[in-house]
Amino acid sequence: MSQRKRDRRPERPAPRRRAQRSQQSTLERDPHLVFGPVQGVVLAVGGVVAIAAFWVLSTGSITAAPLLLMLGYLVLIPLGLSLSGLRRKPGSDTGRSDEA
Repeated sequence: MSQRKRDRRPERPAPRRRAQRSQQSTLERDPHLVFGPVQGVVLAVGGVVAIAAFWVLSTGSITAAPLLLMLGYLVLIPLGLSLSGLRRKPGSDTGRSDEA
């Protein structure tokens, strides 16, 4: 009788193999995560402008401070985040010709 109970047990499915992770680093798999020097400079300038705007606001200016805040938060920081297309790709032409 115990032999029949063993036979009625459902078979376990074969264990799934884990997908092998590729040997590439995260940067090679998703190049959009990389910030180049242009993006870094634009983001830093946006941060400095925003901090300067808060300092100007603390001195009592109600005209220059909001304009600086808008420049920093609405123009420079988003521009620094969206400049990924300006990065040079390895092996690409720099635009200079050596024939001249």
